[in-house]
Amino acid sequence: MNRFAAATLALATTFLYLPIVVLAVFSFNDSDLMAFPLTGFSLRWYEELAGNAAFHSGFVTSFLVAQPVGLIGMVAGLMAALALTSPKLKFRLAFAALILVPFLVPKSVLSIAQAMIMSRIHLERGAVALILAQSLVVIPFTTALISAVLIRVDPRLDEAARDLGATPWQSFRLVLLPQLNSALAGAYSIGVILSLADLTISMFLAGRTQPLSLMVASEFRHDLRPDLNAMQVTVLALTAVIVALSELYRRHRARPQRLADRAATAEPIEAAP
Repeated sequence: MNRFAAATLALATTFLYLPIVVLAVFSFNDSDLMAFPLTGFSLRWYEELAGNAAFHSGFVTSFLVAQPVGLIGMVAGLMAALALTSPKLKFRLAFAALILVPFLVPKSVLSIAQAMIMSRIHLERGAVALILAQSLVVIPFTTALISAVLIRVDPRLDEAARDLGATPWQSFRLVLLPQLNSALAGAYSIGVILSLADLTISMFLAGRTQPLSLMVASEFRHDLRPDLNAMQVTVLALTAVIVALSELYRRHRARPQRLADRAATAEPIEAAP
């Protein structure tokens, strides 16, 4: 990497992560004012956050909404990826474009359209409407992730299973699905994280449901309080934990395959005279 590329990378990293660092620093500042110089180290904002019933309620609501979003996004992404990578699929480009539409359309426009459709079918705004709307936005990401793994799967494994008498369902469940465990875990994590971070769709479709992102945005309109910094740092930490657990699970599932590949490459060397 040359100096220009390294400087560009350092500048981009600073631009992206410096606000988060400043946010974390002020969450430990003892003063009510978010300004330099800092007055001292304190955990009182986290103590206030621990006793904030509204935060607990908003986080539980967001967590409960995020779980079905992650599951729906994972299952729908798996089905879309299976169709997208199938050699028998016609109009593949049109199907891929259809999957990517929720990603390309601005969220505000998409949210208004979803609200209008749900009003037409007499589905009230609330948790169910929010789950369905967020799932639609998640599907392009989960489809892309699972498709990237599916295209690397050897199709001869499915053919061998069929030749040995396996039904299509048995071949899918016993041969293909175990190879997609890490991708499915990643797709589920992406769905949960995107749901927790969503604000635009929640503003249009949450109704009486109050997820954490909507509560934080409402509080920021009135006052910039240090406990909001502590709240955001806590959410970022929980998101990092979800990503770390997903990566650990992926590595754990991939380890037997790596050991098998090493053994397969080592056998010819050991057998050589």
